[in-house]
Amino acid sequence: MDKTKLELNFKNASEKKVNIAVDNPREDATKEEIKQVMDTIVAKNIFYSNGGDIVEALGARIVTTSVEDIVF
Repeated sequence: MDKTKLELNFKNASEKKVNIAVDNPREDATKEEIKQVMDTIVAKNIFYSNGGDIVEALGARIVTTSVEDIVF
């Protein structure tokens, strides 16, 4: 079984990288929609990190992991 997540990459006020992961993202989400959501997160100051406010959207990526359960 494959598991998919969308990783949103940001920079905080301390110039450190901050990642927010979204499990099972919509498969048809466009680059423009993802960028718009990330810009909204920055503009509305929705999240706070240990290094301060999130100040810039850096990029995003889809991560797919293959998981195989071993049953005894």
